[in-house]
Amino acid sequence: MKIGIISSMASMPWGGSEELWFSLGKVALKEKIEVSVCVFDWDEVPDKITKIEKLGAKVYFRSRISFSDLSGKIKGKLTQLFAAEKQLHQFVKKENPDFLFVNTGAFCDLEIDSLRAFLLKVNIPFYIVVHSNNDTYSLNYGKISAVRNVSEKAKKIFFVADKLRQQAERQIAFNFKNSDIVHNPINMDVFGVLDYLESDIIQMACVGTIQFAVKGQSLLLQILNSEKWRNRKWVLNIYGTGVDLALCKELIEFFGLSDKVFIKGHVKDIRTDIWAKNHILLMPSFIEGMPLAMMEAMLCGRTLVATDVGGVREIVEDELTGFISQGATYYSFDNALERAWQKKDDWAKMGENAFNKAMNIYKTDPIPKLLHSMLNDLKDSNKSD
Repeated sequence: MKIGIISSMASMPWGGSEELWFSLGKVALKEKIEVSVCVFDWDEVPDKITKIEKLGAKVYFRSRISFSDLSGKIKGKLTQLFAAEKQLHQFVKKENPDFLFVNTGAFCDLEIDSLRAFLLKVNIPFYIVVHSNNDTYSLNYGKISAVRNVSEKAKKIFFVADKLRQQAERQIAFNFKNSDIVHNPINMDVFGVLDYLESDIIQMACVGTIQFAVKGQSLLLQILNSEKWRNRKWVLNIYGTGVDLALCKELIEFFGLSDKVFIKGHVKDIRTDIWAKNHILLMPSFIEGMPLAMMEAMLCGRTLVATDVGGVREIVEDELTGFISQGATYYSFDNALERAWQKKDDWAKMGENAFNKAMNIYKTDPIPKLLHSMLNDLKDSNKSD
């Protein structure tokens, strides 16, 4: 048995949405299933691509289609027109997998002509996982019929949150009968409520790719720049890196927050390096699926303030396990953060509640369950054929 994994991540070498297929590949290899992976070719190979190759997976690099500079955009467009679909077919022909697992960063990835055309033509079973969606996004009407066809042809489409499925149904007027919910893997080996940090200065953490249009760090900095927040005792620790790292540093300086906001970059141990040192997670995101940062914080016994995007409301109960901002706006998030601040004395208990909620989901590893659901589905299909 061989599984072919295709990642549609084109905006950066690695992101949170990649963790699921990486974990799926590791589990499959451990169960003696062959794994072949098809990813975009970046200037540098992400560590986890190298790691899964060392574990025994075959890695196939295809030409990039997304660039930030003008000459790159032209190159990407030409690749889309003349090479992208062909390279996907070459991957299948060379590796000959029994089925495909297509890992999409967002539902709108099915608008990509080369990916959609490939899926409509390929003659082996495939599964799709969708990691994010957006209430304000509308698909190109001329492509909706073909996206429906892809959705119907898929053996199953997995969404990391039910809200993403509902958004997709509204976007293409399609009932995803062949769908299911799958939870992302967690980048921790140990779960448990950490001791609550004893500090007079509130330590707040913002964890994730520094990409303002997605994660909203600039909105948070603007809120914390107000006189009300300046006069309070807190520190904001920003963990991660990304395309807006330089601007984030400039914005901290611009707002005069250099003595209260610190960029920590990537850390190795989420429990020790983040949640043993912080009281609360702040997540002012514009777009999410089922945020890994949220689940990891909860599994360490920490509460959070988060915008009502992706699957947040499916996990967080307002003022019981966390605080929900009705929208990703200045006043909505400021209001939610203010409510949280006024209930600081409840954060430890709310963190325990958050842990219990998250553990209901992660009593068992979701990735082996995902793998075996696909394998059993394929067996059932073969029997009926």
